[in-house]
Amino acid sequence: MSLLEIVLIVAGISLDIFAALEIEGAMLAKINRKTLFYVTGLVVLMQQIFFFFGYLVSNTIVHTQTWHLKSDRWGAWTAVIIFAFLGLRLLIKAVRRELVHESRREIRVQQYAKIIAVASIYTILAGLACGFLGIHTLTVFVVILISSVLAAVLGIFVGYRFGYEGKTLVYAAGGILLWIAGLEILLRSILHLIHF
Repeated sequence: MSLLEIVLIVAGISLDIFAALEIEGAMLAKINRKTLFYVTGLVVLMQQIFFFFGYLVSNTIVHTQTWHLKSDRWGAWTAVIIFAFLGLRLLIKAVRRELVHESRREIRVQQYAKIIAVASIYTILAGLACGFLGIHTLTVFVVILISSVLAAVLGIFVGYRFGYEGKTLVYAAGGILLWIAGLEILLRSILHLIHF
């Protein structure tokens, strides 16, 4: 799996977190830097845990005897289906108008944890797909670290300064990035089949 594919996948799932935190940032009366620090750490930790949980599950499946015989072909197709689903989910969120109850408030880290956990559920699926493809885990760790920090900090600041109207474009961009990653994996898999 190439670095470009890893960046596309992680950026796609991180844009979901960005949009969720953009909405919350728009509701803040003021940004508490201590809370922002904790929220950013929480985003990084939860993204890492959820991604690597999915990765370990699929990696275990790949190393079973029955799967191992067809792992290259089936792993790529399974990953493409997962990325197509995740991309579609984000595009549906972009099109659908969710009702947001606007109010200025200070929310606690526990409330952010719930928001991040819901968004991170799909990170498990991304980890699952990456486990089927075989990835270099250190590379993914670093990309998730950088992407999660940017998504958390920028999401809250963008929401605070500009509101949450940009969330539609953010969801759409995340979906498109995941589709591009899936398409690249599909093309690579097809080209690999043609050469044999």
